[in-house]
Amino acid sequence: MSHRILAIVVTYHPDKELLEKNVSAFIHSVDKVLLWENTPKEEKQEYCFIKDPKVEYCGDGVNSISHALNYAWKYAESNGYDYLLTMDQDSVFENFSHYLEYTIRNTQAPQGIWIPLAVTGENKPAVREKGKDIKEVFFGNTSGMLLEISLIHKIRGWNEAFAVDGVDCEFCFHAKRIEVKIYAFLNVYLRHQLGEYKKVKFLNRYFELRNYSPRRYYAIYKSHVTLMRLFPEQKEFQNTCRYYWGGMIKWIFMFESHRFSKMYYIAKGIAEGCFTPLSKVKRPC
Repeated sequence: MSHRILAIVVTYHPDKELLEKNVSAFIHSVDKVLLWENTPKEEKQEYCFIKDPKVEYCGDGVNSISHALNYAWKYAESNGYDYLLTMDQDSVFENFSHYLEYTIRNTQAPQGIWIPLAVTGENKPAVREKGKDIKEVFFGNTSGMLLEISLIHKIRGWNEAFAVDGVDCEFCFHAKRIEVKIYAFLNVYLRHQLGEYKKVKFLNRYFELRNYSPRRYYAIYKSHVTLMRLFPEQKEFQNTCRYYWGGMIKWIFMFESHRFSKMYYIAKGIAEGCFTPLSKVKRPC
């Protein structure tokens, strides 16, 4: 049985070479690719460099990942697509054909949200034991997510109260509340770049810093605190956040530039996350 697949890549000032690698890794296996351009209107034209009959550039000026994904969902519903692949601009599949074999083309694939194994920085994909190729997880990144359109309809799309940070977590946590499971396919690799990496050496070990801007750290911490309040049952997420916060703050203070500005914005993000009325971010009943 043939299934129609729509892909969307959300971009903002994308690196030309990286985006071309991103799209070329899967374009031959999907039916259409939407390139949602969040770059400011006056600069958009210079970023429309991918020429392929399957590619359609779109974007309506709303700089929001969740808004773009909801657009793709509605586009897919209106045009008879069966599946949606969601991608960030800085991710590249190493073996997309394997993904389809494990999921859409596999009648035994578990029903739910499907994600690949994300490999960051210069890390090499882990070698997996035979039979250990699928794992249920508590959340998945937006980039590389493969979803049946009917499942997105059940989840009711993405919460646009979260524009950039927290979009994937909110989507997955809401899905789990309505008993939709999330599965990682451990033999499908997506090389994912997070932020502007900076490698440092400390006690004879190398560490890769994210090196985000102060305002990006603000958004990350605000969304994390808000999500902890919104989904108190997600204990694993809360534990991960506490570990992540402690480690990140330590490395920022020790090695990153503009450390005091970043600490200020992190504190501001935590404070606003604590006091944001949940009525403003909850999905409508």
